[in-house]
Amino acid sequence: MNSDKTIKIMPKPHLFISRCFLKPVRYNGGIINDLFINKLLSFVKYRDLCPEVDIGLGVPRPRVTILKINGEYRLVQPETGRDLTEVMNEYATKTINTLEKADGFVLKAKSPSCGVGSAKFNKAGPSPGKTDGLFATHILKAFPHLPVEDEGRLRDYEIRRHFLIRIYSFTELKELIDAPSPLKLIEFHTRYKYLLMTYNQKNLRLMGKIVASGDMDIKEKIIKYSELFYQSFAQKPTRKKHLNTLMHIAGYFSREMGVRERRHLTELIDKYSRQKTELKIIIELLRSLAYRFENQYILIQKYLDPYPEELNV
Repeated sequence: MNSDKTIKIMPKPHLFISRCFLKPVRYNGGIINDLFINKLLSFVKYRDLCPEVDIGLGVPRPRVTILKINGEYRLVQPETGRDLTEVMNEYATKTINTLEKADGFVLKAKSPSCGVGSAKFNKAGPSPGKTDGLFATHILKAFPHLPVEDEGRLRDYEIRRHFLIRIYSFTELKELIDAPSPLKLIEFHTRYKYLLMTYNQKNLRLMGKIVASGDMDIKEKIIKYSELFYQSFAQKPTRKKHLNTLMHIAGYFSREMGVRERRHLTELIDKYSRQKTELKIIIELLRSLAYRFENQYILIQKYLDPYPEELNV
């Protein structure tokens, strides 16, 4: 059997990215050079946004900040005394209506407009607090099922991996939604079995019932399936859930491996359970076993190959 049949070019997610990663539009005229984002750009379709420039602020410009006044967050420019809250709210509402193709967002950390949980605000007391930037707040509310991250959070490997899995999974789901058929739904669900098992076993069972149902037409199936699919990826899976999936996949090769090889795989999985080795090492070994034993069912699993390997840094 030819394992090359499992090779598929992954569709490119549509991302919206803070413009300061691409052009010198920061308040001080600077540009942000981020190695991961620079690499990511080659693997996605993107549109850049800079809320502060887009509402008419120049480059360079006096800094803006967030103030918490009577329990309400306000976007202000201390040097000029301008309150930019309403104009930013209007811009966000108008812009959101043009983002229907979005699969995810990469915004600027600590920015009063774009920070994701990292924008500082001034309040009464000895130290400032942190919140979402004003524009980011609108994005998070409008797209609760989509990944919204800033470059600071994406430096964490687990957060970065979770982000990549979501944007590529959601992109493939959109392809299914755009051209649905019973066979495509079965094939999609088959490929995502072990990734869904890792993220949400309860939803995996419910989605399996939807796929197998004879009481719904394909349109109704896709609507219900999609809702559960988005929900399934809301939280990063725990190490325990990964261990369960790894053991399930390893079971496909247990009879074909030699004693020493089987022991080696078991020891690696045990090391992962004790945080002594990385998940990607075991995934690579399982992929190698699937190639060696020509197990096409495992080779098509998105758990082993959820996004372009070049981004697995």
